[in-house]
Amino acid sequence: MDMSLGVLLATPFVGGILAYLGGKIHRWVRYTFAILFSLLAFIEIFFFYNTTVGNYVWGRLFGSVLVLQINPISWIFAFIVTGISFLVILFSINDVEGHKGLDFYYLELLFVEGAMLGITLAGDLITFFMFWELMSWTSYFLIIQGGKKSITAGYKYIIMSVIGAYSMFVAIAMVFGRAHSLVFKNVSMLLSQSSPAFVIWFFVLFGIGLFVKAAVMPLHTWLPDAHSEAPSPVSPLLSGVLIKMGAYGLTVLFYGFLSVQLIGKLAPTILPTPLLLYIVEWLAAISIVLATFLAILQEDAKRLLAYSSISQIGYVVLGIAMGSSLGIAGGLFHALNHAIFKSLLFFVIGGVIYRTGTRNMSELGGLIKKMPVSFIGALFGIVALSGVPPLNGFVSKWMIYEALLQKKEVFLLIMAFVGSTGAFLYLYRFIHSVFLGQLPEKYKDVKEVPFLMQLPIWILSALTIVFGIWPGLAMNVIAQGEKFLGITPIKYTLYGFPQGTAMSSLKVINISSVLIIAFIVVLALYLMLPKERFVSQYDTYAAGQVVTPETKYNYSYGFYMFFGRVINPIFKWSADKMYEAWARATKVFGDYMRRVYTGNLETYSSYIVVLITIVAFVLLIGGKLW
Repeated sequence: MDMSLGVLLATPFVGGILAYLGGKIHRWVRYTFAILFSLLAFIEIFFFYNTTVGNYVWGRLFGSVLVLQINPISWIFAFIVTGISFLVILFSINDVEGHKGLDFYYLELLFVEGAMLGITLAGDLITFFMFWELMSWTSYFLIIQGGKKSITAGYKYIIMSVIGAYSMFVAIAMVFGRAHSLVFKNVSMLLSQSSPAFVIWFFVLFGIGLFVKAAVMPLHTWLPDAHSEAPSPVSPLLSGVLIKMGAYGLTVLFYGFLSVQLIGKLAPTILPTPLLLYIVEWLAAISIVLATFLAILQEDAKRLLAYSSISQIGYVVLGIAMGSSLGIAGGLFHALNHAIFKSLLFFVIGGVIYRTGTRNMSELGGLIKKMPVSFIGALFGIVALSGVPPLNGFVSKWMIYEALLQKKEVFLLIMAFVGSTGAFLYLYRFIHSVFLGQLPEKYKDVKEVPFLMQLPIWILSALTIVFGIWPGLAMNVIAQGEKFLGITPIKYTLYGFPQGTAMSSLKVINISSVLIIAFIVVLALYLMLPKERFVSQYDTYAAGQVVTPETKYNYSYGFYMFFGRVINPIFKWSADKMYEAWARATKVFGDYMRRVYTGNLETYSSYIVVLITIVAFVLLIGGKLW
């Protein structure tokens, strides 16, 4: 059984190599290998459902064993990795057809999947770090295939990833210097016996690398550019999966290497939360609110969804950092839900770009009749993201709210509510500007995307319903994961909210039934009442002027301009500007240092002569004075 972990990990890598070589024969050989091996990895994951398998030694490095393992927590993230990766490959077949370098593209896709899978299966810090770096570099090569602007976005991404990786490497070196073994259980044992200063330094240094990948503010600046400029099929992979690796790492850091009790001993406790975790909670809450405000102001649909990802991953980190059974369960469940509905929305806008060639929302509109499947996917995605029943985002968000309420963290609860309220604003803008209103004349012949691009939309739309009505399907694995981490597992039911919560007596299926009945009643009334006359979209007028195809009567550009005037002063000093100022200061300092360190031997000799002269002069004068 243990060796099967090695087979699972090897599957996407073997598939990537075969897809690359198969492309030299024929494009459908490449597609066959890519689909087959990504699907195979997804199927293999279910052999490890709700099981714990550990300590499969797959190699040695620096005298330390390299170990693979899987447990219910890592299974959740491995499920996300393999499931979304498979859908990304399906979507890619039509979307990137005809592009250059497709053999390399599919190789990179499957290698990114393998690297992220390796992170979830790692049982020691060397394995974790190796696959972490492989994930960063392979995803970088995918990002830069999006066009000219993607090159700059890729540079920003890899620079911040390298900074995070160096920080993580220092933390690992600190542990290796003391323990000489980097297996997770040995790391946990070492930290439990180390001084508070050592543990805090490890927490901060290792955490920086994780916060960068999770895009927690102010380490988020790479994400809006990378997600928006990457090729359309890569964006769901980045938003739905890659940033979850940061969330997974934080779960391992907080409750695998450390524990709530140990973290509580390092610093004072605030509102039953250890200070270090309380700081993380505030960083997550700030990410929720500020990223929501920034999403509201976007004109670029992919950039809007990118900022939304920063906000939503804030909920995940907030829940994980709470330390309570309900909070952790809510955070992990929201990680799964976010992977579903955010990937869904990126697939939808990817299809829109595929058909229209633009992602600027002010240039779109009226696509509901031309792309009904994409509209349905967008509708499911925004309802789920908003946390409205009966879709999956409702239960996970409510669990986070309830956990904050139970811990009496009122300010954080208010910030979480603000994020959800703001989500309604930018999601309404998204669906209104893209699918409703007036159809531009140039898109009158637009068609729905091909079947392979529709398939991920249908599957993910269905999953928003499945995990919304039957949240216990996910709660089962999460409860086992909490038990594995030594946390009191959450008590759950298949159809409802966790036991012990304010809404535990309610069943999501009952709420869903009421909503469905209400929808049927409204639909029946609509069908029975007299019908209005269908007219052309140009059979109207605005301010007394007849509307023509050249006139756009629905308001889309600068949709929330009034809101921008209110909040723009808040972003006068953004994180990007701070980093740019830091870079300029470093460059100026470096320019001055180059005048000293010229690399010229004669210059260095003159420095020595001047220094000797100064020392001799000081000694001579000093001798007479003294």
